[in-house]
This record gives sequence, structure tokens and C-alpha cells, in this order.
Amino acid sequence: MQRGRRATTCVLVRRGDAALVLDAGTGLHRLITEPERLAGVTRIDLALTHFHLDHVCGLTYLPGLPVLPTIHAPGAWLYGRPSAELLAPLLHAPISPSEIRAPIHELRPGAQTIGEFTVTARAQPRHWHPTAGLRVEDRLALITDTGYDPGSAELARDIEHLLHEAWTPGDKCDAGEADARRVARDAGAGRLTLVHLHPDDSRNHDGIEL
Repeated sequence: MQRGRRATTCVLVRRGDAALVLDAGTGLHRLITEPERLAGVTRIDLALTHFHLDHVCGLTYLPGLPVLPTIHAPGAWLYGRPSAELLAPLLHAPISPSEIRAPIHELRPGAQTIGEFTVTARAQPRHWHPTAGLRVEDRLALITDTGYDPGSAELARDIEHLLHEAWTPGDKCDAGEADARRVARDAGAGRLTLVHLHPDDSRNHDGIEL
């Protein structure tokens, strides 16, 4: 992947006029600079895996979207604090240049309806702070910011497309490429894309061989 295209985690899923965005890293800017990605959208939902800055800094771009998203975040579930309270500094002055009044709902463990999608969330305790693995029906699963976790394979069972962290090298708080491949094989995933890569890793990891 070209370095100019590198960004922190943000994944778009479309179904008709509904959009689901997973995480709000710097990659969210492409939904503004490439408006065709959201052409015709009348509803946007945004699900966060956790609150580390590289996964939420893109929230400041929300006013530039054609529809203000509804945010779903795991504050009450994973941290025992309301998500709105945890996100407030990013959505208000002096950090945000404008007041962002997006609705904020609590992400829950297990299967739930988010907009037009069924999303399954699973706790991942093997990072610096707990994170959530997310599955969108049978279409894709996002497993990021976690050390190797054998339970990830069950979340991603028979998934069409697995997006899995591959920090280099993997350690107890971040999975590596070998861990991602292992989860993909154990899950029977149709396709694997490595995400959350080390800044010095410039290889193309999209759709690698399992």
C-alpha cells in the first residue's frame, strides 16, 4: 500500500441508502474527500471498537458528512462509564472546532441491530484496555487492537472477509501477522486483510493468501 494512502482504522459497509462505519480513525476523511462513497446515503451509523485516539480522532470530521451519524460505542459495557461522557472532549470545544451533536448509543455484547445491519460484538480483553471485536452479519469481521485470542475465530466463523490486526511483531497486547493468519484459518474466513499495521510496514496486505 502506498504510504500516501495509509490511515488509521475506518471501515465502510453499504446497503442501499444505509451506511455502517466501523471505527473513526483518520481514514474517515475519505468519506468526505471521496463523496461518491456515500452517494445516496440517508442514514449513517458508526460503531466504535474502543476509545484510543487513533480509532476516534476522525470524529472531528463528522460535520463534513452528508448525514450526521449515530454513534454506537462500548463505554458502559467495557469501561463502566457512559460512552457520551468518554467522547465528550472530542465532540466539544476546545478540541472540536464546532459542537458535534451526534446521538450516542451504547454498544452491547452479542448480536444487536444497528441501522440496517445486524452487528455482533465480542469483548477483547487482551489489549492495553478492553476493545470490541465486531462482526457484520456474514459479510465481514473487524478484529483489531488485541493480542492473539482464540475466541476471535468463533466471532469470525465462516465470515466472507476478515479484517485482522497485524502489528509487527505481535506481542501480548497486539496480534501479529501469524496470529491473524491463524485466526483466519481457524474461522474458515473467505478472505483476510491485515489492518492496524506498523507504520514502517508498507506492504500490500489486502486479500492475502491464507
